[in-house]
Amino acid sequence: MSDILLTAQLVECYRDVFADSPWNEWLKCPKCQKYFGRDDSGFLASQKFRHCDVSLIDFWPREQVLSDLYYEITEKTSCWIAMDKSKIVGFSWGYPIFLADLEEKLGISFSNNLQIKKDTLLAYQDEAGVLSEYRGQKIAKAMVAHRLDDFITQGIEVGIVRTRQSPEPSITFLWYTEKLGYKILATYPGDDGRVILGRELDGLKASLSF
Repeated sequence: MSDILLTAQLVECYRDVFADSPWNEWLKCPKCQKYFGRDDSGFLASQKFRHCDVSLIDFWPREQVLSDLYYEITEKTSCWIAMDKSKIVGFSWGYPIFLADLEEKLGISFSNNLQIKKDTLLAYQDEAGVLSEYRGQKIAKAMVAHRLDDFITQGIEVGIVRTRQSPEPSITFLWYTEKLGYKILATYPGDDGRVILGRELDGLKASLSF
């Protein structure tokens, strides 16, 4: 498969993963920013895919996803994809980044809860997802384990992830906190709902045992 076709598949896999529950990031209203998942398709069809008297738009436009991929996936990125024959069914990537740079990127401070220096290199575990019909087969766990190995090989000691705790905890939040032992380091203000999680990578592999 050519790099162009592989990239195109990854873009569609990304869009499909986040269009489904628990993220439900399929379509959104350009006026009020309310968003809907693919499970809402029946209701949206009855509304002629309109909200606030305007047509709904993609939550994740292909051009934006492609741009994000080119920005996030570099030579330093640990990137893994899962395939069923020639079809991409899952993805996971993350990259090393200095604490100060990560705080700037995420727009929130969390270093006080880490007690480490600003020039410490962290493992930012950026994305992980599996198509709904392939979940429950430990595919995500395998990709995250490979990503962890890459980080440990680089001598990185602390992992960070951003996810959503409210209004309902995302599957990512529950997995990282209840299964992998990550702790909340910072909470975004207001009703944003997102949180920053972190933990030492030492001993994490045991939590990913199959």
